[in-house]
Amino acid sequence: MNEYDHHEIYCRSLGDFITFSYCRAAGGQEPCGRILDCWVGRLPIVEFLKANYSPEVLKRVFAPPPSRLERIM
Repeated sequence: MNEYDHHEIYCRSLGDFITFSYCRAAGGQEPCGRILDCWVGRLPIVEFLKANYSPEVLKRVFAPPPSRLERIM
């Protein structure tokens, strides 16, 4: 599961460079909600997620983001 942990990217949410290891466990046991947006095209992220997370987690990760109004409320 840690094969990509050394890869680094700029995180727009945190405003700093972070490693993939942070993204895959940003919520404790679950990946960051923006992991697809940030890592697609850089790593085989979809394959990684499907191989390492349960269907329940994948459902949350692949769900469309909440609308602006939903985030405000």
